[in-house]
Amino acid sequence: MLPEHLNMRSYVSGRQTAPVPAAAATQRELDRLFSRAAPLYDLQLRFERRALRTAAGLAGPLAGRRVLDVATGTGALAEALVRHGGAPAALVAVDRLPAMLHRARRRLSPLLPPGRLRVLRGDALRLPSDLGAFDLVTLGYLLHLLPPDAAVGALREAARVLRPGGRVIAVTHSSPAGRLRAPYVRGWAIARLLTGGRVIGAGPLDDLAPLAGRAGLRPAVSVRVPGAYWSQVLLADAPGPAPGVS
Repeated sequence: MLPEHLNMRSYVSGRQTAPVPAAAATQRELDRLFSRAAPLYDLQLRFERRALRTAAGLAGPLAGRRVLDVATGTGALAEALVRHGGAPAALVAVDRLPAMLHRARRRLSPLLPPGRLRVLRGDALRLPSDLGAFDLVTLGYLLHLLPPDAAVGALREAARVLRPGGRVIAVTHSSPAGRLRAPYVRGWAIARLLTGGRVIGAGPLDDLAPLAGRAGLRPAVSVRVPGAYWSQVLLADAPGPAPGVS
């Protein structure tokens, strides 16, 4: 689901690799869209759960680790992480919208011992300054909502709060590779037009890895998750020299 100001013209050709804003995206428009969507947001999870489980598998065991879930929404990615990897030392869930945070708190509180969950209002492009450092930062289904420079900014903020050796996992709407890509992207563009722009929005990203590289991260693993709603799960390492390089 994306705001109407994002232009799908370039996607009809199947050649565009990142969202192209028809006009400057305003946070107010995004907030209004997702505040309205919050009560029914989890209905789309049936299309996302496989990708969320893939992300949780890449994250691995969470014991002793500090985890930040950016743009947590209703907490579905954070829930997948905890159910797969166990309770982390601390889980901080950040979102701009109180309506989303209310649902995230309700979903996550029963999964964690007292004192390990912190639910905060905050912006992915300007994370709160008192968060500390994290072993793992996740971003679920956020980056395809943003113009490319803003997506890089969100990844750069994620990198900023990583501990040395920390990792970022991002999940986003993507597309199949090869010959299937163009018809898939074209189908989403047509669907957006038929729904008046209220459902689809900017459409699938081609590849997160270049955006992560621009943010100073080192992409390590990329998984394409097929389905009616194709997704990409990207694992990237903290900025710095590659392992074994002094």
